Formats: sequence, C-alpha cells, structure tokens
Amino acid sequence: MATTLENYLEVEDTELLDDDASDNVRYEIAAYPTDFTLRVLYDKWQTGQFIIPDFQRQYVWTLPQASRFIESFLLGLPIPQIFLYRPRSESRMIVVDGQQRLSTIAKFYNGQFDDNRKFRLRGVSDQWNNRSYEELNEDDRDYLNDCTLRSIVIQQLLPNDNTSMYRFFERLNTGGVQLNAMEIRKTIYRGDGYDLLERLNGDGKWRKLLGNPKPDNRLRDVEIILRILALAHRQDEYSSSMKKFITDYMELLSGEDEVSLKRMEQRFKQACHIVYEQLGDKPFHLRGPLNLGAIDSVMATAVRSLESLKPDLKSSFDELCEDDAFKESITRNTSRTDVVNTRFNSARAFLLSS
Repeated sequence: MATTLENYLEVEDTELLDDDASDNVRYEIAAYPTDFTLRVLYDKWQTGQFIIPDFQRQYVWTLPQASRFIESFLLGLPIPQIFLYRPRSESRMIVVDGQQRLSTIAKFYNGQFDDNRKFRLRGVSDQWNNRSYEELNEDDRDYLNDCTLRSIVIQQLLPNDNTSMYRFFERLNTGGVQLNAMEIRKTIYRGDGYDLLERLNGDGKWRKLLGNPKPDNRLRDVEIILRILALAHRQDEYSSSMKKFITDYMELLSGEDEVSLKRMEQRFKQACHIVYEQLGDKPFHLRGPLNLGAIDSVMATAVRSLESLKPDLKSSFDELCEDDAFKESITRNTSRTDVVNTRFNSARAFLLSS
C-alpha cells in the first residue's frame, strides 16, 4: 500500500488538519435561496460559472439513477437543494454540495451520458423511456427547461476573507471523502500563490527531507510547506490556532506579486538544499514518524535566516534535539502560542550564529 503523510505524521500535532474549536472568530454570513431553472443551470455549467473542486469524487451515478433524477423533474417531484459558495470578488460559484445533480442535468442537455452512451432515459415512465432531451416532445422540453432546482448561495460578509468556507465544506459536503483544510484552501485560493506551493512540493531535496518520493494525494505535504512559509514570515504574529494562522497566510500568499513569489521559491529551495546536505534523509523523523514541530521550526528558521545558519548545522541540530525545552515543545500542545515561541527560540539559539 502506498505511504502517505497521514501514515507518518506525529499524532500529537495533527490538529491542524481537523476542525479548530478554539477559533472564536465572529462570522457574518449571507445565505440566500435562488430558484435557478434547469436551462439556466445548464447554461452556467457550459460557460464555466460553476467550480467543481478537483479533489471531489468523480461522477458516480448509474444511467438508471440519472434517469430517475431527470424524471423527478418531469413528474414535478421535490428535489433536494444544492449549496453553492460565492468567493469574494468572483462571479463564479464553488459547488459545495450538488455535483452529481448538476452533472446529470448537464449530461442530459448535452445528450451524452458517457464516452460510449447517449443519454436516453432508462427505467422511467413509458412516455419518456428511451428518449434523449432532444427526443422529448416540445411541451416536455419546455416544461423541463422551466423546472427549478433550489440553490442556496452562500457568501461571507465578516471577517473580510473566505475562512468560513471550511464550515460549509466540512458540514455541507455530503458526497465522497470529507475534505481536509488544505484541499479547501486549494479551492478557495487558486492562482500563483498555490501554484508556488505545488512547485515547491516537487523539489527533490524537499521530498528527501520528508522521506517520501511521491506527493501526498490529500495535500498534507503541501500544507506543511504552507505552514513553514507562514511561520518563516509571520511567526511573531502567531496566536494559538495553527489552522487559522496558515489559512490567513494562504490568503496573503494568494495576493503576492510574481517577484515576491519567486524570491520565496528561491529561499525555500536553498533552505532545503542546505538542510539536506547537512542533515541527510528524513532528519525530522524523530522517534519514527515525521514530527511537525521539528520540521516547522527548523525549516522556517532556515528559510527566514539562511545567511545566519551555523556552518556545522549537523552538530547544532543534534544539540537542539537533545535540548529539554525543545523536546517538550515538539511533543505536547504543539500549537499553543507559548509552545510555538519556545521551540522557535530554541531553534534560533542553536542553529543561528550570534
């Protein structure tokens, strides 16, 4: 079985992947129902106005299932509503819940169920059985076009970001595997900032430091890079919620210009090269699994202070790992503010020249 980061992360510090109950932020949400007609939904689908996160499950309905769904409209039966999220400053909407329903509508209007089959209704009432959209009589086509699917469109008013997106994906997305925080960030903050994280995750020295040649299919390794960059640039502002801290930084990263992103890329790769040349493979696998506290403090310190790293980094790192305060800070309450400060102070004291 393929190894993933989930298999070798320190158990004590996996809270950044879970819901953060300590996040006492006040949210103001606007959620309004819209009764889009099927024809309008199809037109929006065709023009790319719906964003389907690429980590969501593929289309899984069978032809009979899809046929009964379309027949429900023709019969006037109630259909479960879908949930859409409209990010700030964007006209397109992210499909939180309803991918299978929207895909089925698009397939029926397009007339193609899959690569090998036309979409003709199967297992439905005789008047519609074995008919495609084009083969319905004109009255039925007009009726179907005017049928509506209740859509709940959600927007965040406060705070001035997209952080509430976590709540909607975690609580409303009922299809497939529950999404983790980094998968949601990828959806919200598409663009050059996220592309940088993907490039860094493919760096050969970085993969050797992680001890895993293949990227993790749930983006846990990408999240570690984001965590390192956030702590390298803003550790002094950290306050007790690692998930919120790195999400806030992801929003900042998404707004950086090309020159800044290139500089970050160069420094991160240089840090990986130096640390790997001095420490070798898997230096942060303390007591077996990858220790997030060790890798975030050492790598963020290296990224931030490349020019000040001690020449004999190996001896300094070995001494750091024997320091009682540092050992405590990477094994217990690792996201608490004072604990984060302790391990970064220790890392700087041992790894940087005065």
